Amino acid sequence: MLAENSVRIRNEYCSKCLICSSICPFEAISIDKETGEILLNIEKCQVCGICFSACPSSSIDIAYYKTDILSEYIRRARKDNLILVCRGAVIRPELRERLEKQGVLNNFIQWYVPCIGRIPLELLLRALEGGVKRIVIVPCEDNKCRFKFGSNVGLSRLLLLQELLSQIGLNHGVLSFARSSIRAYINRNRCIGCGNCAYICPSNAARLVSPGVAEIDGAACSGCGACTAVCPSLAINLESFENKVILEEISRHRQLISDLRAKGLPAVAVFYCHWASFPALDEYGAYAKENVVFFEVPCSSIINPLYILRAFYEGFDGALVMACRKSECKFERGNELAERQVNAIKNLLRQVGLEGRLEICFVSPKYLGEAEHQIKLFMDKVAAMVGVSK
Repeated sequence: MLAENSVRIRNEYCSKCLICSSICPFEAISIDKETGEILLNIEKCQVCGICFSACPSSSIDIAYYKTDILSEYIRRARKDNLILVCRGAVIRPELRERLEKQGVLNNFIQWYVPCIGRIPLELLLRALEGGVKRIVIVPCEDNKCRFKFGSNVGLSRLLLLQELLSQIGLNHGVLSFARSSIRAYINRNRCIGCGNCAYICPSNAARLVSPGVAEIDGAACSGCGACTAVCPSLAINLESFENKVILEEISRHRQLISDLRAKGLPAVAVFYCHWASFPALDEYGAYAKENVVFFEVPCSSIINPLYILRAFYEGFDGALVMACRKSECKFERGNELAERQVNAIKNLLRQVGLEGRLEICFVSPKYLGEAEHQIKLFMDKVAAMVGVSK
């Protein structure tokens, strides 16, 4: 399938300042020495959007979360407060409590973005101009940014904007930020000391300690969730993606599945890595479109056999895992671990007569329509297997 790139450089507007080239974390932007044109290597691009927010001539076009669209959304929402959270970050209880005391959680909008570094300052200024009273930014911790230094780039700009706002009479409280990153945590009372987490952890954050239970170093944990997928006692959970929460979300769509079945339509569950697919800002977590229900995960390696089994138990006709493309995993080899896990679950499903109902695909937000194409292929396959219309 020939897909359109989600990031484009419009050289007719470019001033050739080379800021985009100097700031790109993946060296995906260069200049043609003969023609002087700015070139984008889409294969290297990770769609972080840092170049987009840094371009002074607005000559970089990105398909996701355009400034004009977001500004209009804020204007129509008429909320007092705006909270922007990096996908790799989490609002922990202590931060939530602080925001509650400050009144930020009253009449607010909360959005998740791929990287805080891709937020143009123009958007924040427009939000304040449109009536937003407070803006809170929650970026990743600086050593855990999935786009190398996007978090630091974003915070540097925010500090400059804070200084600008103070010069026009607004205090720093109008714009604030708090670093945070998703981490795994363990219930030591449930741990059986099997060592699976220590074996699978790509960041060496998990280990076995005396008296034979696991321990997770929060500072080293990358937040992929691979350890939770292999824990036989469900002793490990990931912040904001707890096993109980995901399983409850799957069960919550029981009525929708029943309605689809009454209409002769197949129901498919799609577990998507939130770095592999960029849905609309108001479609995070679990949401449904037509006869597909989407469940957000921080990395495809978190896929627990229980999620898949629960999906089939609740009536889903098929389950698709959408992982990042090979060599593009934000956790180095999370997609490889996911593929291994999916293959193991396939063997289990084969034994209970559900062969072919589970697949994994590898996609990227850099190609528009790629994820939708994979979903359609899988939907066609499932519809043919269960003998219903698409």
